[in-house]
Amino acid sequence: MIYVLQVQTGKELAVRGQLLREGIAADVPRERIIIRKGGLWSKMIKNLFPGYVFVDIDLTPEMFHRINPVSGVIRFLGSTAGNPTPLPEHEAEMILWLSNGGEVIEPSTVSFDGDHIVCGGFLAGHEDRIQFLNLRQKKARVEVRFGGKVHRANLSVEKISE
Repeated sequence: MIYVLQVQTGKELAVRGQLLREGIAADVPRERIIIRKGGLWSKMIKNLFPGYVFVDIDLTPEMFHRINPVSGVIRFLGSTAGNPTPLPEHEAEMILWLSNGGEVIEPSTVSFDGDHIVCGGFLAGHEDRIQFLNLRQKKARVEVRFGGKVHRANLSVEKISE
């Protein structure tokens, strides 16, 4: 089951590293973004969801007490009556997809076939998940729900010349 940890912003990778050393499956979805800086397009890596780490665990009291004191962890999201709740299956599926097996998501390619968007790379076959596409800013937005809120992930895209 996938649970969401709220962590101190900027400490996501450190928390993930500590959890992995403890043998706890944890991930921080990240992507290589294309940004315009100083008049030039460049690439850098950023977290898709700053302040969150996702763990794939069977939550027992022992596991809770192994994770909670990790430096940088604030709390488990979705607590009801003090008991953290896992993500629903459809939300967990989206997080697993965006986690990309622990690898950084590389920019996808976009082209048009008539009225249809055709993607290559990470977004290939997932065109239906794109909520908004802005080719000028080189962004495709997908939405994920967790912690009772909708979170937007802007994935980098590059247009293929036609």
